[in-house]
Amino acid sequence: MNNLSIVIITGLSGAGKSHAAKVFEDLGYYTIDNVPLPILEKVVELFYSLDNGITKVAFVIDSRAKDINLVYQFIKMLKEKYNATSIFMDASSDTLIKRYKETRRKHPLGSDVPESIKKEIMLMGNVKDISDIVLNTDNKNIHDLTKEIVSIFAMHANDFIVTLQSFGFKNGVPTDADMMFDVRFMRNPHFDDGLRTMTGLNEEVQDYVKADESYDRFMEKLIDMVKMLIPLYVKEGKKYFNISIGCTGGKHRSVTVVENLAVALTDCSCNIRIKHRDIDK
Repeated sequence: MNNLSIVIITGLSGAGKSHAAKVFEDLGYYTIDNVPLPILEKVVELFYSLDNGITKVAFVIDSRAKDINLVYQFIKMLKEKYNATSIFMDASSDTLIKRYKETRRKHPLGSDVPESIKKEIMLMGNVKDISDIVLNTDNKNIHDLTKEIVSIFAMHANDFIVTLQSFGFKNGVPTDADMMFDVRFMRNPHFDDGLRTMTGLNEEVQDYVKADESYDRFMEKLIDMVKMLIPLYVKEGKKYFNISIGCTGGKHRSVTVVENLAVALTDCSCNIRIKHRDIDK
């Protein structure tokens, strides 16, 4: 078998890896949780040698393996040798502490939950850095998380995916962005009574934002830069490119820029995914 698609589910304890594994099962992946690392490559080779119809496999690899350096080495090996895609399930310390209090489960790194979480965040830093996707699960319920994973992985595994996300700085900065742009310098429709309740999906708001004297020049440079970077990232072997555009509330200017950037990138050889994080807030 030479068309095996491998996904690595990794990340912080309590950040949603178990639910992510269930979602991948629903997407048709044969999912294996916490396989002993010394036999991991043998398991992968076994899947390659079998002719049983399994074309997609997901491995959950995390700090339960105890040796984080080994976790990093094996994930790196799977990415380089088998073209595996890794998704890092992430969350803030406060969120993780709250979840552990609710479930009363023991953290794999110790009985002191806050200290164990702090230690795991530090130890898993290198794993997070080499992950293709960092999915923050703060303020996400299982339904939100399911939609997020499906929207990414239901696409063809070998296609390059560009995610364009609008957000509001007042609601917090996204942690999963490869590049981030601040468009708060543009004129703000919020201060127009007729536009305040609308969003950047409305033509009236888009026309208002586009009338800003800096809009055309900014968009020209942004589009040129993104179009230049996409083939370079593909050449590097990267599968995902996450671009976040922020304004104050995440409803008008950032939405307008994302929508128009998506149109400008339609001639690129990639899948464009649009996400308006704060449009309904």
